[in-house]
Amino acid sequence: MSDVTETDASGVAAPGMDALDAVVDSALERALLDEADSRRYFALAGAVVRAHGNTHADSRETQSDTLTAALVCTVAVSALESASPEPTWSPPDARNELVAAGAVRASQRFDVAVERVATRAGLPLSDLRTRLSKESRGDQL
Repeated sequence: MSDVTETDASGVAAPGMDALDAVVDSALERALLDEADSRRYFALAGAVVRAHGNTHADSRETQSDTLTAALVCTVAVSALESASPEPTWSPPDARNELVAAGAVRASQRFDVAVERVATRAGLPLSDLRTRLSKESRGDQL
């Protein structure tokens, strides 16, 4: 696999960051800043986190390259934008689970108040705190 890069504020690549982690970070930054569609960006980040695994980049044996990131994101965006035909095989709150997974990652990744993340994600604060507690204990979300 190629050496995947992280970009700084000017968009210049810095070696070492997994491409899917970069996508997650970008989606979460947008979720925290976008006034209208923050839940969509949390859901995208949650979908990529679930597809990539809940592990952090430091504990993975391999990193994703940009092609893998592009393919995973294409599938995730397509799935999130499609309307499910009736009857659906997934529970009605499946998108909420992806939003919650994205919110957990945002709370872990960025220096931002948990209250702000919960508000932006449209989650009850107690739910986000419970999920963060489970994640810190290593429980599966």
